[in-house]
Amino acid sequence: MHEIKSPFLILMEEQSYLAQSLESAFEKQNVKVKIVTIAEASSIVISEKPSGYLICTSPELLKKAVSVKVMVDQAIKNKTPVFIMGNIDELELLWETLPQQMVMDVFTRPITVGDMVDNVCTQMNDFYQLKKHTILAVDDSGIILRKIKALLEDTYQVVLANSGAMAIKYLTLNTPDLILLDYAMPIVDGSQIMQMLREDPEFHHIPIIFLTGKNDAETVKNVMSLKPDGYLLKSMDPQKLHAAIDDFFASRGK
Repeated sequence: MHEIKSPFLILMEEQSYLAQSLESAFEKQNVKVKIVTIAEASSIVISEKPSGYLICTSPELLKKAVSVKVMVDQAIKNKTPVFIMGNIDELELLWETLPQQMVMDVFTRPITVGDMVDNVCTQMNDFYQLKKHTILAVDDSGIILRKIKALLEDTYQVVLANSGAMAIKYLTLNTPDLILLDYAMPIVDGSQIMQMLREDPEFHHIPIIFLTGKNDAETVKNVMSLKPDGYLLKSMDPQKLHAAIDDFFASRGK
């Protein structure tokens, strides 16, 4: 198992023999776990940044489905894997509040605890060993977006947005490691989007590199006056653009 220092949280409203079985199975995998209620998890999420979650459904937990949804939203923003375990009826009720696509995997009872824990640990191991930086590329040109994705997806997870509105919608639930932002877009241009993000305490820390099709002195002056983390020309040689992104992350020690 890939070494993970932060605890793996098992959310369970009703402690039972299952709790002991899960704890024992994870210990065999050298995974530190904490079995907590939804209320207890709220403070732990802030102080310890869990490595993952296993949410065990039950009638009591379903009464707090909205709180579960809030926690999963936060996990997604922190790029933390979430697993769900429950019977068919409980899961169907949970999906009314929590979209199933938001979780990494679902285990339907009856299950064999050892097999499920092995599966979870394998997925966690793959997730953290292969975890890629996420880049949000924002451009009104579908052609440019597809080129960026094709160029960078060998090394990075690339998410595409063809408007400022789509980018903001993505950012409400996700925190990318970098935003590649088209400087000149219709309706809401790159400078306006950057200003909105820099003024919001939730987003102001996300680095932004402008993409621009112009290299004249006036454009460069206007771009750099906004103090982005850099700017790249769309006309750059693809391999040089890739190298520039690689250098950016290397310079930040990531």
